[in-house]
Amino acid sequence: MNGGGKIMNDKMVKLLYRSLDNPLGEKKQRTLSEALQNSKELRKEKERILAQRRSITEAAPSSFGPYFAEKVMEKIESLHTKKKNGLELFYETFKTMFQRVAIVSALILLLLVSYNLIKKDLLPKEEIMFASDAVVEEILEVPLF
Repeated sequence: MNGGGKIMNDKMVKLLYRSLDNPLGEKKQRTLSEALQNSKELRKEKERILAQRRSITEAAPSSFGPYFAEKVMEKIESLHTKKKNGLELFYETFKTMFQRVAIVSALILLLLVSYNLIKKDLLPKEEIMFASDAVVEEILEVPLF
């Protein structure tokens, strides 16, 4: 209990915070004023909140200069739109083109290999190993295990 005989409750603290951010209606403002008059704890809470707000607002302008956000955004945009010379543009175009060619070539090779594996009779074993029938038979007869 405080000097006024009332306990500072959460409802009054929430009302206090709301009063600092937005204007209250007459009835709520009167209720808050009466609670502030009757509660020493609530008055201390209000002073503590106001002191915190003052310290934050005093520190904020000194940490960043005026138009800080605009300057940062301009710098970011200038990095993306930085002009490149002709050699850099040629290299990037060349690199992009051959990346696509390499990917397409790898896919075609994969498709051809899988097609040949599916159609086993398409390439005889002798042609794959570049050997005669005798050599292929000898290779196939070698015990692996």
